[in-house]
Amino acid sequence: MTRPVPRPTGAPTPYSAPTPSEAHDVASVRAPTSEAHDVGSAHAPPAENEPPVPKAPSVPRPIGAGRRLRFVLLIGIGVGQALAAVGVAMLTQRGFDTLLGSAAGGQGSQPSPGATGLTTLVVGLLACVLISAWMRGAERTESEKLGQHYVTEVRAVLFTHLTAVPARELGRRGRGDMLMKFVGDLSALRLWVSRGLARLTVAGVAIALAITAVAWMNLTLGLAVGGVLVLGGALTLAITPWMMRTAKVSRRRRSRLTGEVTERLTQVAVLQAAGQERREGKRVGRHSEKVAAAMVDQARASGAARAIAEGTAVAASAAALVVGGIEVTAGRASPGTIVAGVSVAGMLAGYLRDLGRVAEYASRAKVAMAAVRRFLDIAPLPVTPGAPDIEVDRGLVEVDDVSLGTALTDVTVRAEPGTRVAVVGPNGAGKSTLTSVVARLVDPDAGTVRIDGQDVRHRSLRSVRRSIGISSPSMPLLSGSVRRNVTYRIPRVDDAELERVTRLCGLDELVASLPDGWDTDVGPGGGRLSAGQQARISIARAALGRPALLVLDEAEAHLDPENSRVVDRVLADHHGTALVVTHRHELMASSDVVWCLEDGRLTRVATPAELLSSDDDAARLAEAVPA
Repeated sequence: MTRPVPRPTGAPTPYSAPTPSEAHDVASVRAPTSEAHDVGSAHAPPAENEPPVPKAPSVPRPIGAGRRLRFVLLIGIGVGQALAAVGVAMLTQRGFDTLLGSAAGGQGSQPSPGATGLTTLVVGLLACVLISAWMRGAERTESEKLGQHYVTEVRAVLFTHLTAVPARELGRRGRGDMLMKFVGDLSALRLWVSRGLARLTVAGVAIALAITAVAWMNLTLGLAVGGVLVLGGALTLAITPWMMRTAKVSRRRRSRLTGEVTERLTQVAVLQAAGQERREGKRVGRHSEKVAAAMVDQARASGAARAIAEGTAVAASAAALVVGGIEVTAGRASPGTIVAGVSVAGMLAGYLRDLGRVAEYASRAKVAMAAVRRFLDIAPLPVTPGAPDIEVDRGLVEVDDVSLGTALTDVTVRAEPGTRVAVVGPNGAGKSTLTSVVARLVDPDAGTVRIDGQDVRHRSLRSVRRSIGISSPSMPLLSGSVRRNVTYRIPRVDDAELERVTRLCGLDELVASLPDGWDTDVGPGGGRLSAGQQARISIARAALGRPALLVLDEAEAHLDPENSRVVDRVLADHHGTALVVTHRHELMASSDVVWCLEDGRLTRVATPAELLSSDDDAARLAEAVPA
C-alpha cells in the first residue's frame, strides 16, 4: 500500500506560494512513480478511527408525538357519531311503537302521544341528526390536520436525509423516483392518515357501538347485521394483495414517466437540435399509455373494494329488514325495532362506503412507505457526534492513499499552503472526483484527507464546507435573485466583501445589464442567463468570504477568452490554497504545481516547467490541456 512521504522541511509561511525551486522539491518528493510508491513514512500521523456509520433514520409514526391528542379527539368524534346514530335508532323505535299503539314485544298498548310527545321526538331526532352532521364535518377537519401534520414531519425527515446523502450517490437515482417521494408518495401517506386511518378509527368506533346498541335492542338482529359487516371485511382483505400489486405497478410506471418528462424538460434544447421531437414524443406517449393501463388496473381493484363496501351496506339493510321481520313474527321484537335496525343500517352505509376506500388508501400507502424506507436506507456521509469545527490556518491539503470505486486508485499527494494546483488529465481521469473527496462532498472507500493535519471526517461537516469554496458546472445556480446566488454561502456578507467579488468577477456590468439588477430572478438552474453569466456568478459564489481552500472545477468552461480572465483575477486575489481543474493551457502554465491524473491514478506531480521540458510529459499534457 502506498504511504505518504515525510513533509519537506522549510514549509512556506501561511498562505504564501512556494518558489519554483520549492515547488520542484515538492514535485520530486510527491511524484507517484514506482520508486515513490516504495517510500515508507513512519512520520505520517496514525490513521484515526472511522467516524460512526449513522443509523438509517426511521419514518415517523402516524400516531406519534404531537398527534396523539388529535387521534384521541377523533376517537371521541367516533363515539359521538355512534351515540347520535343510537339516539336516532332509539327515538325512531319509541316513536314508531308509540304511534302504532303497541309496546315492545307486542305486550299491551300505549296511549297515542300528544302534541308535546311528538314535538319532543321530532326535536330529539333533529338534534341527533344535527350532531351527527356537525361531527362529520369536525372529523374531516381534524383528520386533515392529522394527515398534514404527519406528512410535514415525514417531508422534513426526507429532506434532512436528502441533504446528508452525497450528491454523487443521489445522481445514480432516477429523477422521477426522487420526485415521486416528495410528491406522489407523500400524497399517498397523507391520504392514508387523513382519510384512511382517521376514517377507519372513527367508523370503527361508530360501527361497533351502533351494532352493540342494535344487539341490545334485539340480539339476533344485531348478530345478523354484524355478520354481514364481518363478511364484507373478509372480502375486502381477500382483494388487498390485488390492490397492492396494481399500486406497485402504477407507482413504478408513473415514476418512469415523471423521469422521462423531467429529463426532456431540462434537455429540450438537445432534442430540438437533433430534430428528435417526434421520436421523443412517441417515447413519452408509450410511457403514458403504460401509465394509463396501470391506472385503469388500479381503478379496477379500487372499484372492486368499493363495490364490496356498497354491497355490504345494502346487505346490512336487507338483513335488518328480513331478520327483523322474522323476529316480529315470532313475537321477539316490535315493529319499531325493525325500523330502528334498518335506520341504523342505513346510517352505517355511509361509513361502509368510506371504509371501501380505506383499503385503497392502505395499499397505496404501503407501497409509498416501502419506497420511503428504501430512500432512507441510502447511507449518508458519516458524521462524528459533537465533532469540533475545523480550524484552517495554513491551508495544507494532504491526500493519503485515497481510493473510490473505479474513479480513484491509491492517490497520495499534497498541496502546500498558498499554492495554486492545476489538476489536469483526460476526461474521466478522476479530476472532479478528487476535488469532491477533498471538499468532503463524498467519502473515499479507503484513505484519508487532511486539511492542516485535521482529518475532515472528524470535523463538523458544516465547518469543512464553509472553509471551502467550490465552483463547478455540476453545481448550477438556484432559482431566485442574482444576489441570493452570489451570497448563498454567506447570506450576511458585508458590503465590502460583496464589492470585492463583484469587481473581480465583472458582476457590476452583468448586473447593470439585467432588468432588475441584483434582484433579477435567474430562473430554475439559472436558465434565464447565458452560460457565461451563470459561470461568473458561480465563481463569485465560491470566492465570497475568501475561503481557505478554493476549488474551481472547470469553472471557465463556459467563458469566452475575454471573460476567462475572471478566473485569473480571482486566483491572483486569492491568498489561500487553490485546486483548479482545467483544460486551459494558460491557467495550467500559471500554476505552481500540476497534478496529472489518468484512469483514476495520479501519474505525475511536477511544476509546469518540468512537464513542458519533457517530451513525453508535454505530449501527454497536450492531449489533456491543449495549448
